[in-house]
Amino acid sequence: MVKALSAGRKKTMGGHGLLPRIVAFLLCLGLAFPAICPGQTGDRASEDAVVRSFEPIAGKINLFFKRHPKLLVKVAFPENPKQVAFSVVHFQMDKFAYDIRTSPSILYPYVAHVDVDTQLADNKPCGNVSFVKGTPEGWSSLEEAIKNVNNAACFVIRTPQIGVIRNRFVFDYDVRQRRWILREIIYPDGSINGRFMALLGVPSPWSPVITEPKAREFNKDWLLLFKGL
Repeated sequence: MVKALSAGRKKTMGGHGLLPRIVAFLLCLGLAFPAICPGQTGDRASEDAVVRSFEPIAGKINLFFKRHPKLLVKVAFPENPKQVAFSVVHFQMDKFAYDIRTSPSILYPYVAHVDVDTQLADNKPCGNVSFVKGTPEGWSSLEEAIKNVNNAACFVIRTPQIGVIRNRFVFDYDVRQRRWILREIIYPDGSINGRFMALLGVPSPWSPVITEPKAREFNKDWLLLFKGL
């Protein structure tokens, strides 16, 4: 599950190791960043501690998706942002993995990502809103989407159409705060994961931030997860 900075460690630090170590040493002498000192970011004991500190984060994400959660989503038509639709997406975890590597950055010397591969199903087909004629995108009201959350007849598995979706959670280790910080949630091609980033308050053309109290109540477990990462 964890490559534990083995092959990736040598590759990353080999090309960038000398200059960052010199700069870090000068920063320590100047007391600009007291937390950055040779032997603190570079020794094996510290490295192992960083790896161990990420394990609870990865475990929390793994446990959450093992429950096959449902998410209330809001989509907007980019050509007419006022036209929105609500639906519920059901995530079924297919595979889970995470990796930690070193980075040439002085302030963020480690990066990590968690990959959650999921199959998706949604209840869009029963909705009354279509952005493109004949293709339902959900309901005009979130109440209707929630009302049909357990209506099996409405849910369609999307895997035959779109395949298994990989959701990548990217983290940086902040050496000053000595903790991991969630940077972004993306797809493998680097594009933003609109569904999840909207929960963090970051909108995208198709995924506006959901502010409706009923929607936030429905998604409260997701909000608690992301807040705790």
